[in-house]
Amino acid sequence: MNAAYRQLYIFQLLISDHLINKGQLAEHFAVNPRAIQRDISQIKVFITEQQLPYQLTYRRQLDGYQLTTAQDHISKLVILALIKILLASRSLNQAELHDTVTGLMGLVSKSEQAEITPIVKNEVFHYQPVHHQQPLLKLIWQISQFIITQQTIDIDYRNSQNQTETRTILPQAIIFSEYYFYVVAYSTKYRANRFFRLDRIFDYHTAKQKIHRSRAERVSDGELRQYIHYMQPGEKATIRFEFTGIVEAALDRFPTAKVITAQSNHQQVLIEAEVFDTGAMMWLLSQGPRVRVVSPDSFVQKMKDVLRETLRLYH
Repeated sequence: MNAAYRQLYIFQLLISDHLINKGQLAEHFAVNPRAIQRDISQIKVFITEQQLPYQLTYRRQLDGYQLTTAQDHISKLVILALIKILLASRSLNQAELHDTVTGLMGLVSKSEQAEITPIVKNEVFHYQPVHHQQPLLKLIWQISQFIITQQTIDIDYRNSQNQTETRTILPQAIIFSEYYFYVVAYSTKYRANRFFRLDRIFDYHTAKQKIHRSRAERVSDGELRQYIHYMQPGEKATIRFEFTGIVEAALDRFPTAKVITAQSNHQQVLIEAEVFDTGAMMWLLSQGPRVRVVSPDSFVQKMKDVLRETLRLYH
């Protein structure tokens, strides 16, 4: 058997998660152990030149070689998807976007970077962040540390009316929604959980006052995402609405949604969802005549009131 066959055989063993022993292979192929060592060296060169996500490692205690996955490898497919999502979010300013894209591209090989670059180059060039232009990455990290340590903080915050005040909060979760990052936090002013846009926090420091929340009172960001929309809290409710639009759009908008009934022609469905009513109403109103809320009565009345007020603006 020639060297090429031996190397293919050895590589097949390695990718099948076998430990290979040089002496055993030399005996199997009836060759000098130095020939097996050359085969192993050639496999190492092949892995490097082909930029495969593996490392050939000698396990001294086991007296053999094993193929291990490079811990820092991530596929070009994943990198492309992450960059596309980042660009669509418009959440970072130009400098942080550039640094983040550069960092992501650095996780793949030069040849893979050359494949990704033309796909995203035009979109990166025309990237338009949201208007606040605030750097966010360090703040996201620091607030996350406060969440982990359950640290109460004082923040200098500018609200939507451009008024500034200092608020004492206990950060509980960070959520991204509709172009912005928010911290969900218990506010001493409102004695309830509120949402604060991170770009409106222009200073913060640890507070002397301590806020303690029981485990049952803490916010689960994963669960919160199931019910909240447009970062509008409102009242939690189970609503039902008739819908004649694209059903998948409604089901994707409300993760808790399910189809209750559907007409035989599939043009209208009855959907039930558990939501926070204010944010849900914003989306339902955006659907115009494609949606009709049927329950609960209190929510139906809220919809009617908003629609009447909107119509009044056009008289």
